Amino acid sequence: MMRDIHQLVTRQVNRWAMDLKTYQEQLEEDFKTKPVFPHKPVITVSRQRGCRGFEFAKILASELFYGLFDREIIEYISEHMGVCSELVESLDEKNRSVLEQWVDSMLHQQAFDRDDYIRCLGQVIKTAALQGGIVILGRGANYLLHGTSAFHIRLIASLDTRIRNLQEFEGYTAEKAQEIIEKTDRSRADFVKKYFHKNINDPVDYDVVVNMDRTSLDPAVKIVLTCLR
Repeated sequence: MMRDIHQLVTRQVNRWAMDLKTYQEQLEEDFKTKPVFPHKPVITVSRQRGCRGFEFAKILASELFYGLFDREIIEYISEHMGVCSELVESLDEKNRSVLEQWVDSMLHQQAFDRDDYIRCLGQVIKTAALQGGIVILGRGANYLLHGTSAFHIRLIASLDTRIRNLQEFEGYTAEKAQEIIEKTDRSRADFVKKYFHKNINDPVDYDVVVNMDRTSLDPAVKIVLTCLR
């Protein structure tokens, strides 16, 4: 698992480096005054359990040629400082300074608990935001990146739809599916309340809220792509 995460982080860092190199070559060729780095906004995806959020994020990242950091990857990086350091080291000096100032100000806000986990979580997500070109699934990324140019998405659906999805795509019984949904949603809401003092279901914290009762994955991705354009 550790090696897999390191490989993923290395691939993403290499992708960022390649994007920067390509852009700088275009700058030299065009002789135009542009920002040092092309801005690819980070996209955060929050979802209710059973909305097929991982599949949605994976398709969206593929359509945009973005990297994807899902909840498990974010958690793993945040709990292993060596992997977190690799991401931070991928920043140039200017952006490292921005990151340090942001984390310091973040930890002085009452909305955040001061512990090592949330500090590293903030570093991981802010690093991704400074580099751009990545979809982040879960872990309160929309709250950590509040006030930035990041684009925030929330997927919702009725309980019946989410139960059917868990039955069809994950093989659970209806009873087990409902138990998992209620437990997971409660856990995610508690996480957001503990660290950010927010209500995860408040729509004003998202740029787009997509009702998955009324659409499927591909049209939902197209909705978001249209908004981004």
